[in-house]
Amino acid sequence: MAPMALLATALGATVTGSDRNRDRGIDLPLFDHLQRGGVRLVPQDGSGVVPTLDAVVYSTAVERSNYDLRRAAETGTALIRRGRFLASIAAARRTIAVAGTSGKSTVTAMTAHILWACGADPTFLGGGPAVNLPDSIPPGSLRLGRGEWFVVETDESDGSVAEFAPTVSILTNLSRDHKEVDETAQNFGRLLAQTSTAAVVNVADAPLAMVRVPESLRLVGAAVEGAPCWSEPELTAHNVTLRTSEVEFHLDGVLVRVPFPGRLTVENGLLAVAGAVAAGFPLDAAARALATFGGVKRRLERIGVAAGVDVFDDFAHNPVKIGAALEALRPDGALWVCYQPHGYGPTRFFAESLVETFRHALRPRDHLLLAPIYDAGGTADRTISSQDLVESLRRHGVAAEVAPTREAAARTIAEGARPGDRVVSMGARDDTLSSFARSIVAALAARAPEPASRNQPR
Repeated sequence: MAPMALLATALGATVTGSDRNRDRGIDLPLFDHLQRGGVRLVPQDGSGVVPTLDAVVYSTAVERSNYDLRRAAETGTALIRRGRFLASIAAARRTIAVAGTSGKSTVTAMTAHILWACGADPTFLGGGPAVNLPDSIPPGSLRLGRGEWFVVETDESDGSVAEFAPTVSILTNLSRDHKEVDETAQNFGRLLAQTSTAAVVNVADAPLAMVRVPESLRLVGAAVEGAPCWSEPELTAHNVTLRTSEVEFHLDGVLVRVPFPGRLTVENGLLAVAGAVAAGFPLDAAARALATFGGVKRRLERIGVAAGVDVFDDFAHNPVKIGAALEALRPDGALWVCYQPHGYGPTRFFAESLVETFRHALRPRDHLLLAPIYDAGGTADRTISSQDLVESLRRHGVAAEVAPTREAAARTIAEGARPGDRVVSMGARDDTLSSFARSIVAALAARAPEPASRNQPR
């Protein structure tokens, strides 16, 4: 919601907004960014819904019992879903719309970075702050360009992905997330039905075969070499090299290097280059651009290193994203995972899959600490807990425990982690998780030095 409020302000609208966390007294840098960008913040008690408003734009994560929504309904003020509002802005531009259940924030930022490096001066709105995209508006999820292209991340969670009519669509993958697979596949199909020029699709992702591609639309299939494909790929990543902190691959003889680890990084980079090529940009220039890609906040973000231990922060919250992140981050030593489930409903929805993911992804030397479930307030059913997940994990032989506080989690890691280990803080929705990752670095740095004989990677 925040980058869209800033975008609407930049386009000339007078924008007010409310936030539940602000009313709770939680002071986040985001609020300062909004106010400096011209957004006036008001309490979330209905008082901001005044007669001069044209509309209330809302996220579907907000309950209908919310005071602002109730006040809008009482006064007859138009209610517009976030996705529909964004789609209406995108409709006035040449748009590259990125969709998928994993990787779309990174692919959106990568694509915008490529277009900027190619001189296109794009507008960008993504699901996470792009670290080094020039001229981004703090905190970095929005860039206002003067060029004709708009690179935008769509949202399948509320079905609004089906309301976009872009020039180029990019589909990263499809899995059970906010909705069941068949419903999301139908919405992806509606997106492609409204796409004018080309659809870039990861044809190695088996569930995406469920998405109907119109015969009149150019399909640009992309895949990593050796992966089973449901359609012949037009672009294939060859000679893939996975390193601790970067990946390399060749695309039509052109070397692509991305300074982040993991096979998912290869797929994301391939799709971003393919999206730029489908939009008419040269492949060699698009490929070279990714060498300077700085990443996205909270997507395999390296926060720091202390006592020989690397600490990362990641947005992963569903089983597919968690599995991909753990695979990319796996060190020679132990992996310490601090996972905060991102709400009661999602935890209940994913409970079995989360247990299976951690069960298969973690090794005996690894450690799993679960924080209490993030409570965003509202009317959620709170009859599930992190302890329920821990008990299921232990029945499957996974050494998991609940860390009742962040201080306790940081202390456990500082006492147990050894040089060569890696730590990752994982979870969504909670803007304070990055500061938690930084507190882990501080706890590691503050611990007493170890004897030289022990100060070696395991």
